[in-house]
Amino acid sequence: MFTCFRLGIAMSAVLFVTGCSTPLPGGASPVQATWLLGYHTIPAQYTRDNVEKSWRHTADWMGQAAKVVRPGIKVPAVLYLHGCSGISADGLTYRKLMLKQGYAVFMPDSFARGRLKCAQEGTLSERVDMRTDEVSNALQELKKLSWVDQSHIILMGFSEGGNTVDNWSHPGFKAEIILASACTLNASGTPNAPKNVPVLAIVGANDDYRPGQRCKMTRTIGGSRSIVVPHARHHVAKYTETQEAIKTFLSLCCQK
Repeated sequence: MFTCFRLGIAMSAVLFVTGCSTPLPGGASPVQATWLLGYHTIPAQYTRDNVEKSWRHTADWMGQAAKVVRPGIKVPAVLYLHGCSGISADGLTYRKLMLKQGYAVFMPDSFARGRLKCAQEGTLSERVDMRTDEVSNALQELKKLSWVDQSHIILMGFSEGGNTVDNWSHPGFKAEIILASACTLNASGTPNAPKNVPVLAIVGANDDYRPGQRCKMTRTIGGSRSIVVPHARHHVAKYTETQEAIKTFLSLCCQK
């Protein structure tokens, strides 16, 4: 078990960290640490005792997870990329929503690699390159989990994580969800996802960084669309429009 010492917001009697670094697990690289020391949860319906299981900053969690998942099942999953506040209230809202939809939720912790605040880590483009390495590593680690449905993994990201999602151009994901980003690093203003991958993009009308600026959505596959949530600022997780849009999208893009 590894512990952070810079404490962030408290929610539901659990203390969460923002922008703190943790000791790297023995032999792990910084990018591997983001996966090993993340926050990962399996919904109750997939465990042997029908109890939700979570691990945070626990380097050996993958072995533990393999023991608690019911045998013979394949679990759909979401890979969630947090923003500059780390795994904060927004991420926990999305986590709860996706768990209710029956997804295991994997939340790598970018700050576990020892990075500082976003403003001290270079340009957005440089930071997205760093986060893209984290996605590539996480995708390889997900392939090692025999109980994960490899054909049903969703990439989802908020703010800096959303910028990373809208720039991701490689295969490996069933669908993508972009939150509080606007595809601003792409010359076309559109998501870079492969053409056969459905994409949902959500931004607030009063976003602190890109008010009302949406990704241009030319694809229509699987309920793809780009929406602006009225009156919402950067943190769009709490809005009913956001949560309903995600649930509708999942019903269109990803039902078996």
